[in-house]
Amino acid sequence: MGKLSKALGVAGVAVGATYLSKKENRQKLKKQINKGLNKFSKTDVKSWGKPSDVEDAEMVSEGAMTSVQYYNQLQGKSQSE
Repeated sequence: MGKLSKALGVAGVAVGATYLSKKENRQKLKKQINKGLNKFSKTDVKSWGKPSDVEDAEMVSEGAMTSVQYYNQLQGKSQSE
């Protein structure tokens, strides 16, 4: 199993090197990488994982079920529309 994975790794590196030997392909790859980095930098990393409605999140953390019921009601309304 180890020899097969090494052979596949070497083959992958060879194919990648062959693909990137053309200037046109290198430019395409650079554009795609820059596009991905721009999308990543535009997102607000600080807001990841934070709830959108802070009051509801605080109630849930305190153990209140009213926010869950409210959420379920909103989901029911959106599904019926």
